[in-house]
Amino acid sequence: MNANRPAEAATIQGSLYALVIFGCLWAIARAVGQPFETPYQVIGLLMAGSGFIVLGRYDLLTPWMPGRQGSIGTRMYWAWVVMVGGLLLLGYVTQYSEYFSRRVLLLWFVITPPALLVAHKMAVAVARRFLPQIVRRRTAVVVFVNEAARGLTRNLQKSSVFEVVGFFEDREMDRIGGPLEGQSYLGNSRNTARYVRDHNIDVVFIVLPDDGARRAINLLDELGDTTASVYYVPDFMIINLFEAQIREVEGITVLEVAETPFYGADGILKQLFDFSFALSVLILLSPLLLTIALIIKFTSPGPVIFEQRRYGLNGQRFSLYKFRSMYMGEVNPNSDMQQATRGDPRVTPIGRFIRRTSIDELPQFYNVLKGEMSVVGPRPHTVAHNEYYRKAVKRYMVRHKVKPGLTGWAQVHGLRGETEQLERMEERIRYDLEYIRNWSPMLDTKIVLMTVMMVFRDKNAY
Repeated sequence: MNANRPAEAATIQGSLYALVIFGCLWAIARAVGQPFETPYQVIGLLMAGSGFIVLGRYDLLTPWMPGRQGSIGTRMYWAWVVMVGGLLLLGYVTQYSEYFSRRVLLLWFVITPPALLVAHKMAVAVARRFLPQIVRRRTAVVVFVNEAARGLTRNLQKSSVFEVVGFFEDREMDRIGGPLEGQSYLGNSRNTARYVRDHNIDVVFIVLPDDGARRAINLLDELGDTTASVYYVPDFMIINLFEAQIREVEGITVLEVAETPFYGADGILKQLFDFSFALSVLILLSPLLLTIALIIKFTSPGPVIFEQRRYGLNGQRFSLYKFRSMYMGEVNPNSDMQQATRGDPRVTPIGRFIRRTSIDELPQFYNVLKGEMSVVGPRPHTVAHNEYYRKAVKRYMVRHKVKPGLTGWAQVHGLRGETEQLERMEERIRYDLEYIRNWSPMLDTKIVLMTVMMVFRDKNAY
């Protein structure tokens, strides 16, 4: 019977997902006044069947955490995107799409993922009410105390999955910096197995001692000045310090310390989004771009477009395009450590406006079309800044594991403009690395919307 549980769970979950998908289409069609006739029934059943097969493996009762890279919620979203893409391709090939209201289909495509999330929340609530033994929190103990154990315990205490009941430690409390905060001391490590048996503990976290980790950390610091992908065979302290993730490479469990999130299918989808978004923007804003170009041309001597060398993906240099916002002769395009400051006399009158509104950055959509940049990603720095900060800020070069972007996670948090203090650049890099670790389509969408909203009220742009 136990062997059949995964298949039974997949059947129940797949059936619920199929019902949500079909039900959303029916409800939307009725809401907009479209008769739910044979064409809608056919695609409803087709997508419901696909959902039963494709989505049934995603657990209903564990946290989905949508938006987090690799989470069930994010994988569910991408699975739905692929299913929708397949349906659109089928409609194009068969010329069947003319039978449907585009409004109904668009609403269906957009509303179904949130509806699946609601179904997940409802399933968890029902299970907690009527089947508490299935979704109860798992009891856990921690063996050995160090900084990694403290970080782990803090995270476990916030979790809806685990309940930490205490810790085991062989050393004196003063040697380990005191007990784990808010946790009971359960005895020496040799008592762990007996305690686990007697109290039916579900999970034991054995935190490896710190000995020997320092050499590895120094090496990882040095590798942070390269664009190489880095994996480390597990030591728990490395997970804590570098927020590494467990992966499998050719059957061997490793820790992913530095890797691009845009490898494989995610990379293809990211490129498709970048290309279509950039092309749309350049077409829609072409009158504005032409107007700005003419104003620049007739108000100050020099070229309309300013080119500057920057570091891109994997540290490769490329020419970044901007509308010229400074007087010619005031800027060295190849080595520019001096950033623009408030009231900078080098900036032209029109340059002041286009810099404040970020219009000067719009030509970079052409960089996106060329594949040198992305719509969202870490902002590219000048070559001179790169060479300086790669030595001053740990793991600085890891930001080049992805394409640079027109806007980024750091910029929408106000880290734009001058970086005179090293601490400000360090904070910017922390946001860049956080973006790389937690990338998702929803995070990209959020950053684009935040960028649009802040364009006219960003005090750090001048």
